[in-house]
Formats: sequence, structure tokens, C-alpha cells
Amino acid sequence: MGLGTNSFQLLCEPKKTNWELERYLIHSTFLKMLDAATGDGSIKRQRGEKPPWWRDPDHEKAIFSHLNKWKRGEKVDPTSGAHPLVHLAWRALAIAHQETHGQVPP
Repeated sequence: MGLGTNSFQLLCEPKKTNWELERYLIHSTFLKMLDAATGDGSIKRQRGEKPPWWRDPDHEKAIFSHLNKWKRGEKVDPTSGAHPLVHLAWRALAIAHQETHGQVPP
């Protein structure tokens, strides 16, 4: 079952488990959230203002910046519209990718 599966379809198929539905809902929800943060950074990368995400050395610094924004009460990034913790999660995933696969294009 991929992310393209309709949640209504999952509810109507008795062979599907609640775990499968939950997994689908989590993936689709988080993907939408990460998309806003991805779009903001992508624009900056396309303009040459940032290195490719898979090579960017500033992810850890950015994690603390986004955490600090959230601790100060920010709930919406003014540029992307995403929650600062979504940006933090995006940066954490980028570090995990770099440490797992190296700083090479996917």
C-alpha cells in the first residue's frame, strides 16, 4: 500500500488493519507538513543562496534556530507558513540522510 491509497478505501476494506490506516494517515499528514518547509528551502537553493540539502553543513545550527523560534512562541514561519518544529524535523531528517548515505545526491 502506498501513499496514494485513499483513506476511505482503507476504512472500507475489512482486511486492512487499524495500524495500516494509522500509518497511511501519519505518512500523508507529515508529508504535507514537510512539503511547506521543503518548498521554502528549495526556492533558496534554486537561487543559489543555499547549498544542496544533502551537502548543507548548517542543518544542526538550523535545528537550534528553529527550536529557539518555537520556544519564543513562534507557531508559523513567516516565509513558508510551516510550524518551526516542522522545519526542525526537516533538518533532522537531512542530517540522518547525510549520516546514513553520505553527502552525495540521492
